[in-house]
Amino acid sequence: MCTYLEQVGSTYYFRRMVPAELRAVIRTKTGKPRSEWKFSLNTKDRAEAKRRLLDHIRATDDEMDAAKVALAKMVSSVPATPQRPPARFAVMERARADYEDDAAAFQQQAADEQEARQEARAHLRKLFSERMRLTTAELEPWEAAIKDLLDEKDFDLSIANDRMTAYKRKIDEAKGGNPRMLQEPPQSVKVARPDQPGSGVMLDTTIADLWAAERGVTEKTKDAHVAVARWFYGRAGKRSVEQITRKDVLAFKDALVGEGQSPENINVKLSRLRTLLSWAVQNDYAATNAADNVKVKTSGKKARVHFDLPALRRIFTSPVFKEGERPIRGRKEASYWIPLIALFSGARMEEIGQMRVGDVVQEEYPDADGAMVQGWFLNVTDLGEDQKLKNDASKRTVPLHPDLERLGFLNYVEGLPKGGRLFPDLKAGAYGRLTAKWGEWFSTYLRKVCGVTDKRMVFHSFRHTFKHHASHVGMIEGVQRQIMGHSPGDVADDYRGGYSLHQLVEGMRLYRIAGLDL
Repeated sequence: MCTYLEQVGSTYYFRRMVPAELRAVIRTKTGKPRSEWKFSLNTKDRAEAKRRLLDHIRATDDEMDAAKVALAKMVSSVPATPQRPPARFAVMERARADYEDDAAAFQQQAADEQEARQEARAHLRKLFSERMRLTTAELEPWEAAIKDLLDEKDFDLSIANDRMTAYKRKIDEAKGGNPRMLQEPPQSVKVARPDQPGSGVMLDTTIADLWAAERGVTEKTKDAHVAVARWFYGRAGKRSVEQITRKDVLAFKDALVGEGQSPENINVKLSRLRTLLSWAVQNDYAATNAADNVKVKTSGKKARVHFDLPALRRIFTSPVFKEGERPIRGRKEASYWIPLIALFSGARMEEIGQMRVGDVVQEEYPDADGAMVQGWFLNVTDLGEDQKLKNDASKRTVPLHPDLERLGFLNYVEGLPKGGRLFPDLKAGAYGRLTAKWGEWFSTYLRKVCGVTDKRMVFHSFRHTFKHHASHVGMIEGVQRQIMGHSPGDVADDYRGGYSLHQLVEGMRLYRIAGLDL
């Protein structure tokens, strides 16, 4: 048996526990008591892993010896008074360290259990969301009563989903033991177009349903627009679409301002209201779009900015990247590779999260002299199961940056089952997004662990970061756009038919962030 050796996937790691009495002295980069050391040995060969263990064993032995000396000095420096003798002080320190470790473990376990319970209720939330889209005439009386309550309290459907468990017991009692309604989701409801457009048609039901069906929007997008329509009715009064006036929309805007909502949030709501009303006008359900040009003036500050060098250093010297931590809520290896891929490609969070092992490919292409060469690429595509993209321009082939190869990304991919996902620990949320929960974890990690407090800096800032530094190293604008999945910048790009793989590879080789050491 080889002590301190652990295999994760196909890669070997060094892992050693820190003695409880030394945890108060041996700490992580963030100042927390260290409970263990864990480092990747960067090899899949067991014999080589055993050889590489020796350096880590010697290094941790030296660190523990130094910690023992430091602890002895700490104890000896405490006055030997009856209130706090040195021996008692050491016991108290050990107890405090053990308490902190136990508390952290308990919090993590509680968070994981809560997430597991939420995932177990996912099918019930989906069912409840489907049922609440029906009219009250199509619902059972007890369901219609719940829908009345939701409408009165102006609940967003996404919030209603999270409250499914609270209603489940009442639903079971009202049904009197009839399990039919909770066995399987109902078939999607076809919305009939009224014979007389503009006669008593409501924004949050008929208009939203017809608009969503015609435009083919996602369930999440539809729910967001329905929620805004209900916010509007709650503040401006419920009326059919042809009766909505500009005065109503202005009253809605003023109510949101009075509630203290941010200008950015108010403008998002007004934009969604404008979208539904615009569709109603185009289809003869209303004469005018009462929400045209109604908006709130913003401060003019950028909603999102790129990560500056201090922020990048905080992120990439945090425990995930420097100490080998792989948090459960960060979905283990996803916590390490998703930020790195975003940094070196500008790809969107969900584009990375939904990638499959087969999307990492080696392609042959001609170089500038016509000689055939090979390189590694990431295929950003919607061809796989459950893969979706923002638009057609998002489909692209992205050269794998040399630093990702150097950091062992290809070794990580090689250890995954063929045909599976690149990050198999990701789990889809209520709307099918694999990175929904992961994004919540990263936001917390960014603020609390990395210490990046600028609220304009979020995961999407990696995309801004790639654009910022690509421009500074002289990467051709069109190459930048093609790598990032932006639409062509001008007619010339359309005539060109896109840049060659060689041009993309050469552009990617230019990309670097001065001052960031990985």
